[in-house]
Amino acid sequence: MKRVVFIALVLLFSISSFSTSLQVTMPNDDIKSLFDKGYYQEVVDQHASQPRSLSADELAYVAESYLHLNDMLNASMYADLSVQKNAKCARAYYVKGTVQSINGSTDQALASFKKAADASPNYADAYTGMGDIYYGQDNISLAEQNYKKAMSSNPPSEKAYYMIGAIYAGQDDMKNALEAFYIAKNKIVKDKELLVTVLYNIGKMEFDFGRYTKAVEAYEELIENMPDDYYSYEKLVQCNNALGLYDQANSYKSRLYNAYKAGQLVSGSISNNFCIDQFQVGGNDVFAYERYEEPSNQSIIKNIFYVMNKEGEVESSVSMEYIPSTEVAKGEYKFTMTKGENHYTFDKTFPDNVSYSTIRPYVEDIITGKVQPSSN
Repeated sequence: MKRVVFIALVLLFSISSFSTSLQVTMPNDDIKSLFDKGYYQEVVDQHASQPRSLSADELAYVAESYLHLNDMLNASMYADLSVQKNAKCARAYYVKGTVQSINGSTDQALASFKKAADASPNYADAYTGMGDIYYGQDNISLAEQNYKKAMSSNPPSEKAYYMIGAIYAGQDDMKNALEAFYIAKNKIVKDKELLVTVLYNIGKMEFDFGRYTKAVEAYEELIENMPDDYYSYEKLVQCNNALGLYDQANSYKSRLYNAYKAGQLVSGSISNNFCIDQFQVGGNDVFAYERYEEPSNQSIIKNIFYVMNKEGEVESSVSMEYIPSTEVAKGEYKFTMTKGENHYTFDKTFPDNVSYSTIRPYVEDIITGKVQPSSN
């Protein structure tokens, strides 16, 4: 949603003028529906100027909207108003605790989340808030206890399902982490951004386990929800190349090339090149990268393959260089290898339309020494 500039209204009232004895009403459906749809600026614009007419729950929605708009001053103010309006409002204490947590007052935040749980023992967000505090303090046992309480509440916390997976992943228990993320994927309905995060973790873990078909399923579902997540397209290229599905890999490569031409990759790790494959040769990991720049009348390095040793250092690199056409010869690709201070060239050439299915075996032969250089 495009955010418009908002100038905070000057409040013409004193916070202390509110009393818990005022009549408490149920949350206005308009405020809740706006908030649930992510229209945080609209919540503020339409309702922040009339705090006297709002219930504690509605004030909490306004406070949380300010949180999403990164206006901590007003978020804190309206959270306080919400608590003052009704000291038994669970959502009021939850939002107040969230503000305190963001401000670094974790002990106060924990106390507020506990008050939220006391006010409504079945309020999932209160337990998630406590879980987040304990997780940040590396008190994993208490964090897990609270996340599980949040999962068993009605309705449950979608985030809590994800955080159980995060706990396992932090303990390097990737098997249980992956199982937890799959459960989270099936439980998350409302939070699209959280779903995308879960799918990314599933895709990465399945990729690391070498289960590329499963990884493809996760990344494809991810881009259905977030079509401009180009890092997932990069992973889909890698997965399909690993599966030998080169045409499918090329279709995802074309999406990256189109995004590059449209100026949508101006920053980040894939702004100039992207990883197209990861494989092993002789026990060493090889990472293959491709540049977006197309062959022209100048020599360019189109692809480069980094060979990593067991210490995670670059042991050597193999480059595929485009040699421009001349009056007597068409443009072609030649390979070179750099290892330490030594630079090697190879006689064999490839046409400018050479496929990756042809390139990779040749690179493997260069790395293993099956193909010998012509000079160094």
